[in-house]
Amino acid sequence: MRRSVLIGSALMLLLGCLCLNCKAEQKGGSEGWIPLFNGKNLDGWKISDKPGTFSVRDGMIVVHGPRSHAFYVGPVQKANFENFEFKADVMTQPGANSGIYFHTTYQATGWPSKGYECQVNQTHGDPKKSGGLYNVVNLFKTPVKDKEWYTQHIIVRGKHIVVRINEKFVVDYTEPEPLDRRGPRLSSGTFALQGHDPGSTIYFKNVMVKPLPEGDGCVSLFNGKNLDGWQQINGTAKYEVQDGTIVGTTAKGSPNSFLCTEKHYSDFELDFEVKVDPRLNSGVQFRSNSFKEYRNGRVHGYQVEIATNNPGRIYDEARRGRWLDEDTDPEKAGKAFKVNEWNKYRVLCVGDSIKTWLNGAPIADISDSMTKKGFIGLQVHAFGADPPAQVRWRDIRIQEL
Repeated sequence: MRRSVLIGSALMLLLGCLCLNCKAEQKGGSEGWIPLFNGKNLDGWKISDKPGTFSVRDGMIVVHGPRSHAFYVGPVQKANFENFEFKADVMTQPGANSGIYFHTTYQATGWPSKGYECQVNQTHGDPKKSGGLYNVVNLFKTPVKDKEWYTQHIIVRGKHIVVRINEKFVVDYTEPEPLDRRGPRLSSGTFALQGHDPGSTIYFKNVMVKPLPEGDGCVSLFNGKNLDGWQQINGTAKYEVQDGTIVGTTAKGSPNSFLCTEKHYSDFELDFEVKVDPRLNSGVQFRSNSFKEYRNGRVHGYQVEIATNNPGRIYDEARRGRWLDEDTDPEKAGKAFKVNEWNKYRVLCVGDSIKTWLNGAPIADISDSMTKKGFIGLQVHAFGADPPAQVRWRDIRIQEL
């Protein structure tokens, strides 16, 4: 009797583990990825126009035939996605044209009227190539070839769209507000695979999605109450919290001072507001570091300039000691800056690409690979005049990409 009970308990435990595994697969596989295509048939997909354009063979969705679109209508998130990562392995035959729609909805005929199209095209006559957001951010060169599998990766957070081809960043786009054009608009919706024309043959496999939390994905670096998560490096300038802002005050005889995040960041979008004494030069460090063996711990790395002169430009602090954005128009940058007022800055780092905006105006756009990761640092520049000068920061938010 006891042996039977033990065997029965073991069986129940095994069945329980199997059930947990089944539930885990339904919720999502590795790191939250959920398959949208089962590799066997088109269950969960609804075909418009010409259903014969889409078929399944050897674990692939085969797209070949007249114009048609396969819309995902399956159970995952009830086929309604707002923030997400989407991946698919794609292979095109010569002359093929296709696309991956997102934030779209099923329609029985015609080109989808809702949502963005991420282009799939290596050698078709249409000059707009793979990875581009069709008629929004067009790419005219492709890093991949026909008859070779590659991965197309689309990430949407809030108003921000990133596209990678084989993990190489090819598009980084933020939808402006207000939208100054007609065409697609970020909202929510499903995905669709495009059959473009009878001369196109495209294969899709490993079609999957990772739903992301609601909101724009940004987190605050400053809690508005104290300096938790920050540490001062170099100098003796004073940093304190006043009325929900970080206030930096100069100190005579002090070299450049920096209040730095304890965490390091690689690819991100950083937004903050700043108000600076017109007498003072300041900046925000990013992808910066401090090592004992380098100039006795001197903070060094990229800096976005905060000053009445050259605001928004990118300076290489304590390293190359020069402007890295030589093509930036200083006069244009100066016009974007509001003296004695709060200014909104944005810094975007994706791979080697570094871009800045000041009060909505694009300022710097460079490609530089010297540093891939580092902290964020708020600079109080060396200053010897009286009375002391101050710089204030608020609403410091970052979105890791």
